[in-house]
Amino acid sequence: MVTIKDVALRSGFSITTVSKALNDYPDISSTTKQKILALCDEMGYIPNYSARSLVTQKSYTIGVIFEAVTGVGLEHPLFSKILESFKSKVESAGYDIMFLSKNMGKQNGAYLQHSRRKQVEAIFVLCGEFGNPEMMDLYKSDIPTLVIDYGYAGVANVTSNNKSGVFQAVKYLKDLGHTSIANIYGGASSYIGNTRKQFFIEAITKNKLELNEDYLVLGEDFSKGDGFKAMNHILSLPTQPSAVFCASDMLAVGAIQAIREAGKNVPKDYSVIGFDGIDLGQIITPRLTTIKQDTNKMGIIAAAHILQMIKDKTKVNIGETYTVDTYLIHGESTKVLR
Repeated sequence: MVTIKDVALRSGFSITTVSKALNDYPDISSTTKQKILALCDEMGYIPNYSARSLVTQKSYTIGVIFEAVTGVGLEHPLFSKILESFKSKVESAGYDIMFLSKNMGKQNGAYLQHSRRKQVEAIFVLCGEFGNPEMMDLYKSDIPTLVIDYGYAGVANVTSNNKSGVFQAVKYLKDLGHTSIANIYGGASSYIGNTRKQFFIEAITKNKLELNEDYLVLGEDFSKGDGFKAMNHILSLPTQPSAVFCASDMLAVGAIQAIREAGKNVPKDYSVIGFDGIDLGQIITPRLTTIKQDTNKMGIIAAAHILQMIKDKTKVNIGETYTVDTYLIHGESTKVLR
C-alpha cells in the first residue's frame, strides 16, 4: 500500500509539503500542489481519512436527511434526482455523504444528536417532516443546514420558482381556451403544498378566471393514489372542469388513471397538466404536459452553498433562498378547447 512517505520520497518534497497539498493548505504554490496530486494519482495513493480527520478536525462528511413520509424512500422520482447531482458535486470536493436517521438500532434520538455523534460537517435535508420540533432544533444549531423546498427563517433553502411555474401552467391552459380549471393540490400540512395552492388561486384571479372552491381538492402526499382519489372526487361533482392542474406529476398520473377508469379520455374530455417533470410523466400515454423542475441544477446549487457554509462559518444560519427557474414541457395530455 502506497503511503504518504512513499509519495514524498518519489516527489522530492517533504512529508509536510505532501500533507499540505493533500489537505489543500494555502501556503504552498498551486504548481507544487498539482504536481503532488498528479503523482498521488499515478502511484495509486489513497488518503487515510481517519488520520486526516484527526489532523484537520474535519470529518469530510455531509449528513443527508431523506425521510420519505410517503414511503417511497430513495426511489422518490424527484428528490432522488436532486440527491444524485448533489452527491456528485460534493464528492468531487472530497466529501462523503451519510444518511441520518432518528432511530439507529436501539439508539433512539433526535437528528441533532445523531449529527453530533457522527460529526457531520453539514446537513442536507431533502425530504421529511420539515416543521417538527426535532427539525427545528437542527435548524437552530451551529451545524450548516440546507433544505429543499421549505422556507424557515435562518435556514438556507433551494427551491424552484413555484410562483412562475404555477402561473405558467394556468396561463397555458387559459391560452388553450380553458376557463374552468380544477386544482389537485398536495400536502395540506406541507410548506410546498400550501405554497402551490395559494399561487394557483392567485393565478386564477390574475387571469380573470372563475375560482370554484369545489375544484380545489386535496392530494395529501403528492402520490399517484392521492391523485386517483382526488380526481374521482372531481368526477363526482355536478359540474365538471375542462382542465386539471396537479401539484405534482404523480398526482397527474393518478388523475389520468381515474379519468380512464371512468370511461373518459385525456385530453379529449379533460386536459391534465402536472408539476415536476419526472421521467414517468414523459413515458406514459398520453405524454404528460408539465412544469419541469431543474433537479440537476437544484442539486448543484445546494452542494455549492453547503460547501461554502462549511468553509465560511459566517454564512451559517443566514437563511438565504436560492430559486431555480422552471419551464413548460409540452406533452399530449392537454388540448385546445373549441
